[in-house]
Amino acid sequence: MKLRQFSFIMTALKYRNMNLLMSSKLARDSFVGSWFVRENNRKQMIHLKPQGMIYKSSIKNSDYIGYWETKDDFFYFNLRDKNIEKKYYGKIFNNTLNISGHVCEGITSPYYINNFTMTPVFKQFHKISFMNETDTTTYLNQHNVTGKWLLENTHTNKLYLLELHLNNTWNSMNLNYTNKKLHGKWNLFNETNEINTNSAIKSNGKNIWLNIRKEQDQSYVTYDIIFLGKIVQLGNMYYENDDKIIISSKINGSVVYGFDMEPEISETFYMKRWYN
Repeated sequence: MKLRQFSFIMTALKYRNMNLLMSSKLARDSFVGSWFVRENNRKQMIHLKPQGMIYKSSIKNSDYIGYWETKDDFFYFNLRDKNIEKKYYGKIFNNTLNISGHVCEGITSPYYINNFTMTPVFKQFHKISFMNETDTTTYLNQHNVTGKWLLENTHTNKLYLLELHLNNTWNSMNLNYTNKKLHGKWNLFNETNEINTNSAIKSNGKNIWLNIRKEQDQSYVTYDIIFLGKIVQLGNMYYENDDKIIISSKINGSVVYGFDMEPEISETFYMKRWYN
């Protein structure tokens, strides 16, 4: 099935530009570690993980409470605590680990509530490094994308753990709070290509689609759905023999309902690499 409204849907993705050209900026791994977050007179400790997850330590275990990302001189993260969703918009000062900014509350229509600052708990343990320039014309293939991913619909806040396979199929894996199983097809594409969900040709590209078909008795859907994403972040995977391959590590995109009829784009999603 070909997506007839391709140009319309690609317009919805244009604002999610691929950010791969960087110079003299702190590398993402520099921020991994434990941080104090201060807002008003309240201080809490959070733990930033390499895959973009945020955990908060408790007496019994470590709880997942949000995700983080960085772009140029900006640092963003979300925290969920006691059914309250907060969005933090921070500024990185002079390529240091000093971050401050403002806090908004709410999911659909966030509103400003106060300011915040962030400082490392153990600055000496952070692996400070800087990013090199990366070719913006990098085209990925299936080997750069396969593996396990965490997908979150940022409108419904539903989380799914997915695994993308080399045969261009994918399936969901169980998280603790859900037994729903999803599966479908996926492929890479570029802005100049027409999406064909029936094609068996493995494509290269900087964008990705994943589909779910309603007739396959999947409890999540009442419409055919396609996730259209742009690969916005790359990383490296190293092997014991020092071989290195480029992998995609972050995807942003839109959820398209009823793409075989009149497509509706009202929700967004992100995908981050999941490492055991």
